[in-house]
Amino acid sequence: MEIQIQDTVAETLTQNIGADNVFGKYNIDFCCGGGMSLEQACKESGVAFETLKQEIEAIKNTISRDVKYDDFNIEDSIEYVSANFHQYFAENVPLIGQYAAKVAQVHGEDHGEVVEVNAVFMQLSTLLGNCLTMDDDQLFPKMTSYSDNSNATTEANEISILKINLSSNYKTIGNFLKELSGLTNKFTAPEGACNTYQTLYVKLADLEQKLHNYMHFQMNVLFSKI
Repeated sequence: MEIQIQDTVAETLTQNIGADNVFGKYNIDFCCGGGMSLEQACKESGVAFETLKQEIEAIKNTISRDVKYDDFNIEDSIEYVSANFHQYFAENVPLIGQYAAKVAQVHGEDHGEVVEVNAVFMQLSTLLGNCLTMDDDQLFPKMTSYSDNSNATTEANEISILKINLSSNYKTIGNFLKELSGLTNKFTAPEGACNTYQTLYVKLADLEQKLHNYMHFQMNVLFSKI
C-alpha cells in the first residue's frame, strides 16, 4: 500500500517495517504522537513528505520480514510482546540503571547532567516496571480470557480501562525519553568519555528505540485485536 500524506504515523509504522528508524531520525514521535498525520508530522519536524516517504520505502525494501502484524491473533500478539520487549527490558533496564548510577557517581562533579540522567532514568525504570507488571498480571490474562469468550463484555470493558491507564503511563515515559535525549545531546557521549559512559549512552539510545516500538505495538497492534 502506497504511503499517503493523510496517513497517520501509527498506520505508516504498522504497515511499513523499518519506518521507526526513519521517524527516529527526524524526531517524529510514533508512540504517543502516533495519531498525527504524516502531513502534520513532517511540518513539525521540518522534513518534506516526499523525502520521508522515499526513505521509508527505501528502508522497507532492504528489510525482509515474514511476520505480519495484521495476521496476529491475541495470543500471537502477547507472545510477541513478551519475547521481543519484556525479555529485552528485563535484561537491559537493570544493567542501564547500574551504568547510570556509576557514571553519575564518578563523573557527576564534572558533568552535572549525568546526575540528572540517573534521576530521570530511575523514574522511567520504575514506571516501566509498573507497566510491565500491569501487562503480565492484568492485561494479558484479560485479553486471553477475552479471546476465549466471544461474549466477554466484562473483559472488554476492563481492557478499555487498562488501555487508558497504560496510555497515560506511556505519555509520561515518552516525556522521560525526551528529557533524557535533551540531557545527553541525543545520547552523544562527550569526547574522551570512559567506556562505561559511552556504553550507557549507547544503551539509552537502544532503549529509547525499543520503548517506542513497544508502546506503539501495545497501543496500535495489541489493543486493535479487541
